[in-house]
Amino acid sequence: MISSRVRLARNLARFPFVNRATAEERAAVLEEVRQAIQAEPLFRECAWCRLEEMDPIARGLLVERRLMSPDFLQGSRERGLILDTKGIVSVMVNEEDHLRIQVLLGRMSLCEALRIASAIDRALYCLEFAFDQEFGFLTSCPTNVGTGLRASTMLHLPALKMSRAMPEIIAQSGRLGLVVRGAYGEGTTSAGALYQVSNQVTLGLTPEELTEKVEAVGSRLVEQESRARDALFNGSRELEDRIWRAWGTLVYARRLGLAEAMECLSLLRMAQEAGMKGPFEKVAWGPLFLSVQPAHVQAMKGRLLQEEETETARAELVRETLGRL
Repeated sequence: MISSRVRLARNLARFPFVNRATAEERAAVLEEVRQAIQAEPLFRECAWCRLEEMDPIARGLLVERRLMSPDFLQGSRERGLILDTKGIVSVMVNEEDHLRIQVLLGRMSLCEALRIASAIDRALYCLEFAFDQEFGFLTSCPTNVGTGLRASTMLHLPALKMSRAMPEIIAQSGRLGLVVRGAYGEGTTSAGALYQVSNQVTLGLTPEELTEKVEAVGSRLVEQESRARDALFNGSRELEDRIWRAWGTLVYARRLGLAEAMECLSLLRMAQEAGMKGPFEKVAWGPLFLSVQPAHVQAMKGRLLQEEETETARAELVRETLGRL
């Protein structure tokens, strides 16, 4: 289990939704939110960022760290981002909704993430959110109406992916009102066998019930993954060979594409967690998963890179990291 995230969608009642608002109205939303943030002591350790003032690498880093969404990059000029110093809380202003309040914590911490997000939500009630007594919080997308909450957990499920169990798991999750997607949400792939499990329904259940449901299914998938790993590692020389080939690729490759790097890292993390003996036992695989992402590689080099340059720099980074063992 990698991380937990709770996101709340909110809209200011006095303004049209973002996709219907004029530039002047979006700018007014941005200014009202900025003033509310500055007046609230809860945000005293947060930074206010204008997206248009950030360079492409900085924006990419925030997306890869899941502090803002890929869609946020494509929006209008009237966008703002509130970030805390610990990388736990972020608030996107004028994404799909006027506000996207997000809390990101390690491992299975959905209840704590919900507690923090709810405290931020209450602190911003002065903005007068759009709310209907019958339907709940009103949002730009009908699927978010109600609590406006998305609770998600990030899981590493390589054994279930290798055993081809994921299509059935995705189907079963849908029947439970949940959705299983790639690491960065809708439309993204499950690179490195990283999957995001989240609620699909926001209406008719309380925030606590929704987070408990996601947490229960996440825990069940972790148990299924454990059993799948036991079956795979039960005398499988083929899997052992794949793991050592992955190690050799990371140690010696001069160019590494993102998909290949993530696949190799996934195999070696699984081997480490299964107690397999080898030089990969002491590697902190979590930080490496993040370090090989494109914007992180470019940040390491201090400039934008072409694809070939990025692959070369990624391979260099991985070789140097593993070479220090």
